[in-house]
Amino acid sequence: MDNFLKVINELQDVFSTVGTSPDSIKLPQIVVVGSQSAGKSSVLESIVRKNFLPRGGGIVTRRPLIIQITQDNQAVPSWACFLHSPDKKYTDFNKVRDEIVDETDRICGNSKNILPDPITLKIYAADLPTLTLVDLPGIVKVPVGDQPENIEEQTINLVKSFVQNPNSIILAVSPGNVDLANSEALKMARQVDPDSKRTLAVITKADLMEKTTENRLVLEGKSIPVKLGIIGVINRSQAKIDEGQPIDECIAHEEMFFKTNYNYISGEMGTPYLTKRLCKILLEHVKECLPELIIRITEQKVLQQGILDSLGKQVEDPFDALVQLLYEFCQNFDRNIEGKESIKLTSGREMSGGRHLFEQFEDTIGKDLEQIILPENIEQLIEHEIMSSSGAKPALFTPNVSFENLASNQIKCYVQPVKKSIKKCCETITEITLVLSRIVFRRFPNLRREAHHVCLSLILTQTQAVEQFMADYLKCEIRYINTNHKLFTKDRKRIEEESRDEDAQNMPFEKQNVRRIRALLELYLNIIKNQLMDVVPKTVMSFMVYAFKEDLQKNLIKQLTKQDKVEELMKEDPFIEEKRAKATKMLRALEQADAVTCILD
Repeated sequence: MDNFLKVINELQDVFSTVGTSPDSIKLPQIVVVGSQSAGKSSVLESIVRKNFLPRGGGIVTRRPLIIQITQDNQAVPSWACFLHSPDKKYTDFNKVRDEIVDETDRICGNSKNILPDPITLKIYAADLPTLTLVDLPGIVKVPVGDQPENIEEQTINLVKSFVQNPNSIILAVSPGNVDLANSEALKMARQVDPDSKRTLAVITKADLMEKTTENRLVLEGKSIPVKLGIIGVINRSQAKIDEGQPIDECIAHEEMFFKTNYNYISGEMGTPYLTKRLCKILLEHVKECLPELIIRITEQKVLQQGILDSLGKQVEDPFDALVQLLYEFCQNFDRNIEGKESIKLTSGREMSGGRHLFEQFEDTIGKDLEQIILPENIEQLIEHEIMSSSGAKPALFTPNVSFENLASNQIKCYVQPVKKSIKKCCETITEITLVLSRIVFRRFPNLRREAHHVCLSLILTQTQAVEQFMADYLKCEIRYINTNHKLFTKDRKRIEEESRDEDAQNMPFEKQNVRRIRALLELYLNIIKNQLMDVVPKTVMSFMVYAFKEDLQKNLIKQLTKQDKVEELMKEDPFIEEKRAKATKMLRALEQADAVTCILD
């Protein structure tokens, strides 16, 4: 029997050293719940047979107190120690009380707030069974004195965090001189254990209960449906405690009271029976929970190891690690642009960086140029341009300068779409490097920031080169209208022939001429559009993307591997360090827990 309960005690110790156990590992334990002044402390002291718990007005228990009792035939007299100071032994239990108060104040301060960090008290005794109990702060309804206004919410939330554990046994303590219908302990137990399958009710101050049929039915377990039973006990009054009445004397009085007043159930009442019953319930519960517990420990070991693997090892050689990261960043950018890896940008879709750029070309230079058509009043503009170029004489033929002026003015409309396309591609490259830097340099915020600055500077340089090239290219197209372009001369003949059809022959010459120039303009401008749709992507990819890719590693190495920068750049994010330390600590605790459970194999 002791082996099973000792395993749970050791597991509690292991997880207490790391602050808590993983959420999926719920240790079987007995949690003591009750309202303030319900008699919880008296019940616990009667079980331990020692006066060791703090007493007084207001909230005395402000942190959970895990009481681990271990039967040890060599422990004469009984002694105790705390998990936070395991080398210090206490044989004077008054000093145990003082240490509980001091340790509570050390964490909680002098305020009356409560905290979930438990205190673990170990008691070794030859005359006590192995048993573990968790004493929780009493549920308070109304703040008194300097208690916080939300004290009820604080206590309820803390108690719930323990009783909601499906592997916990709820020891619901209620005073016998109060209507049990108003019991805060039973109310809390019903909320989390509606079938009362894991609730054991304790009625304190049974000697103060009125000897009515209803109260008799309560003690017989026929009034309140609690599956694990109802046990009545008698507490020492505060006056008796102040007088120094020994606990053994109180237990003797308790035995006599039940034999005298409830003889037919006296064997199932009182503190000795409560202790025996708790040991049996806990042992059965531990045996039931242990296989599942072992599985959960194994699963959590895998999970914590996975967390550690994802966080990476601590850096031993900062310079070497820095160079490796920069190389990895450049390789990731290459693979992304070449379509070998995917990335999710603000568009929300996951695809390669190269594909993102392709869609930018389609959405900007492609669609925008297609949407630019000749203005509705183009024929009036053509007429005006012909008249302006002819001077005082009427024109028999359209001067070349008229066509060139019209074409140049329309090509100027293509400047903004080209600039927009370059800008969008610049933003895409910037975002790709930002996302990749967050992935590759996630552990090192200083490196991530500085690497991004280098990338931005390089992208800006390459973008300016692209903008200058395209500005010069467009300037050439605007300044020189090449009417001798192969595609233009080929289709020009077709347009000339179409303008001589029968309908055209019936038109005035001027109108026929305007229609012909309009068709020629559309032909020439479509040629320029198609050229831009080809030149812009080529220029962006060549002068911006590939030039950036070629210069990236060289610039990163040159600017970020200076000796005075390396140490600062390779400082890990404190959150990552904390997360690794926590996962390492938890994995170590789980390995210890695994070793502890092996003794039962």
